[in-house]
Amino acid sequence: MSLLHGERIGCGRLVDEPRTPPHALPGDRAVWPRDRSVDVLHMKIDIKLDAPGKRVSGTVTHSVAPLNDGTRYVEFDAVDMAISAVMVAKKPAPFDYDGAKLRVDLGEGRKRGQEVAVAVTFEAHPRIGMYFIGPDEAYPTKPVQVWTQCQDEDTRYWLPCFDHPSEKATSEMIVAVPGDWYALSNGRLLQDKKNRDGTRTFHWHQDRPHATYLLTLAAGELSRIDATRDGLTIDYFVEEKDVADAERTFANTPAMVAQFEKLTGMKYPWSKYSQVVVRDFVFGGMENTSATTMTENIIFDRKAAVDFTSDPLISHELAHQWFGDLLTCRDWAHGWLNESFATYLEMLWDEEHLGVDMYRQGAIENTDLYLEERYRRPIVTNVFNEPIDLFDRHLYEKGSVVLHMLRGVLGDDQFFRSIQRYVRDNQERSVITQDLANAIAAETGRNLDWFFDQWVYRPGHPSFKVSWSWDEASRLATVTVKQTQKTDDGTPVFRVPLTIDFRKGRAKPIAFPVEITQADHTFMFPLAAKPDLCRFDPYNRVLKEVDFEKSAGELRLQLRDDDDIAGRQFAAKGLGKKGGAEAVAALETAVMGDRFWAVQAAAAKALGEIKTTAARDALLRCLSVRHPKARRGVVAALGQFRGDVDVLEALKPIAKRDRSWFVEAEACRSIGKLRLPGSLELLKAHFDRPSFRQVVRGGCIDGLVELRDAAGFELLSKAARYGEPFQARPLSVGAIARLGLFFPERKKVLGEEIAGYLEDPDFRVRIAATNALKTLKDDSQVPALEKMAARELDGRGVRMARENALALRKGAATEEEVRKLREEFEKLRDENAKLRDRLEKLEVTRQ
Repeated sequence: MSLLHGERIGCGRLVDEPRTPPHALPGDRAVWPRDRSVDVLHMKIDIKLDAPGKRVSGTVTHSVAPLNDGTRYVEFDAVDMAISAVMVAKKPAPFDYDGAKLRVDLGEGRKRGQEVAVAVTFEAHPRIGMYFIGPDEAYPTKPVQVWTQCQDEDTRYWLPCFDHPSEKATSEMIVAVPGDWYALSNGRLLQDKKNRDGTRTFHWHQDRPHATYLLTLAAGELSRIDATRDGLTIDYFVEEKDVADAERTFANTPAMVAQFEKLTGMKYPWSKYSQVVVRDFVFGGMENTSATTMTENIIFDRKAAVDFTSDPLISHELAHQWFGDLLTCRDWAHGWLNESFATYLEMLWDEEHLGVDMYRQGAIENTDLYLEERYRRPIVTNVFNEPIDLFDRHLYEKGSVVLHMLRGVLGDDQFFRSIQRYVRDNQERSVITQDLANAIAAETGRNLDWFFDQWVYRPGHPSFKVSWSWDEASRLATVTVKQTQKTDDGTPVFRVPLTIDFRKGRAKPIAFPVEITQADHTFMFPLAAKPDLCRFDPYNRVLKEVDFEKSAGELRLQLRDDDDIAGRQFAAKGLGKKGGAEAVAALETAVMGDRFWAVQAAAAKALGEIKTTAARDALLRCLSVRHPKARRGVVAALGQFRGDVDVLEALKPIAKRDRSWFVEAEACRSIGKLRLPGSLELLKAHFDRPSFRQVVRGGCIDGLVELRDAAGFELLSKAARYGEPFQARPLSVGAIARLGLFFPERKKVLGEEIAGYLEDPDFRVRIAATNALKTLKDDSQVPALEKMAARELDGRGVRMARENALALRKGAATEEEVRKLREEFEKLRDENAKLRDRLEKLEVTRQ
């Protein structure tokens, strides 16, 4: 499952927000795996859909086998249903139903392993789990569709079942739909029958066992694109209007299947691989067995293809067909075995398709995303309120980097052999982390309990403070390493094997493997001559934060010559802090000439941090850089030159038209940051311009916040309303609060406006409203947040309402303190830039 992380188009924070409480909130408790009284062998689901009435009805027959002699009762999860009949072995059976659990009497004398059929006839108007999509006054062109989204434990809202990942069964789906619809489900299509009443019945059969959260149904007027390869049915289902763009979007799917078969050592394990795009999907994608459901945001147009791809989402969901579907976490505490693996295989696809630098960039970006998380927790923890609470940056991004580190510890041969052993030994099983460790030990003889203990079962990561020096007399390079992370929350002092290397001129680096095991280390390395460059963990194989102070000369050399993209980005950032004419020249050279776009963008950002006239002029020259992601970085950096008319003139045509939607959006964002008299009218001019995923509107929204003009409230309120393009609505709600921080007299009115969105039909907007109230520091709306937490069915909404209500009750900082901190920060930054500019001009004059 993908959580709509997607392309990040928001703006950075000017000051750090106060850290929120730890992951576990008051009232959270340890959740243990469920007991089972029977083994569910097969589910036969025979249903009818009533789309206008938002109703599902039918019969589900569970073939079950008691796990113990004398088993009398079996319980099924079934929320808010009408249960009209229960049959056991085709005979009416007594049952009790309390609105959440259905308890069925199997009768006396049942033997262990004795198969019996339990048929439940039911009717439901699901509020979650199964979604009925259709037009309304605000969105009159929306098609009618019905689709399910069952993870984590939402199947129970539309189907009586044992709703826990530890239970696996084969299944079949028989569903009647309108005659012009297609209905997609798990497995092979056995029958597609047109009925006399004008309806159409589909019969699907899934012959390998899977968990109930992987059941799927997606029905509507859909067009099929056939991409069958090598005997495997591969197809994509989309609305007719999206066929051409969908062919572009999903084009790499067959190649991904071939690569993942090679990586896992296991042929694709299901009878087909379908991907269906639906409206209003509540996640980015969902890896239902053999039939993934995707958000409509996945489809991209020809212009977006310049610097956007949906391959990360597509490869993520495909990877789940092995990691999550074939091997399924026994309980959600071990959910990283699903999500971290899928996220890591995104990186492996990039390595195969785009090269090793894109793989390494994935590790950099996933580390950054994890570091932005609001709290630290062990990757494996069973303390939560709802399972979805665990689906965060630890479960996805941190876990993917842990697998990246595991590859570094084992080496490629042992790592990939171990992964194949893990898949081979555990297919169709429910797994825990120890199963992965056991597979590694069995395949390689390596005991990595120490690795899993610190990286998976304990929170945090190492923060290193590093320095190096040279002693000419002894010809020794000395490197000191300190672990500075706090350990009062269970974060350990880490055991970290890594490499330190040195280079002189253009010679090959001399590498020394070391193992850090203590809070303080001093390493001494004999060398023939003083090196020009010292690298700590080259190629970024370890999850960490690093403070490594270097001279400007060493940083310039590293930016120019390091073959590691992480090292070059580190050097660019360091030069941005140091400033000076030589730094500006080196950074401009990197923007225009580096071979990797992320280094170019990092160098552009560093020029923006320097903020001198020379840095500005360099950035203006760099607008000609070819790679659109590098150009996006240049345009973003130009936003740092507040009040600069020349920059505004340079950005005007870019905001109006560029090869990239994202560059246009960034130009709008920077125009707002300039805070010039013409900024508002320019943002108004672009605000309603259609674009891919509404990214241009998103740039304008951020620009209005940066502009800090009260006139922005009208545009933001308009963009937040139900009926406006849905992609920009959550961002607009959040922007109202962000802009409101600079108008404290409007706090009460804005808080009331935002609180109104806590009941919005779109769950994304509801969540955005919870975060916006926290941003606004409006503690008068705590009761509204607590009411939302009590009524909300989507676990993500429950979590954010609870978390933000708690933060507001604690009152970490007043809005006035935040406003003053922002103003003081910006004032100091501007004064520092002016001082740098004067010093550089003075140096030029002296020369």
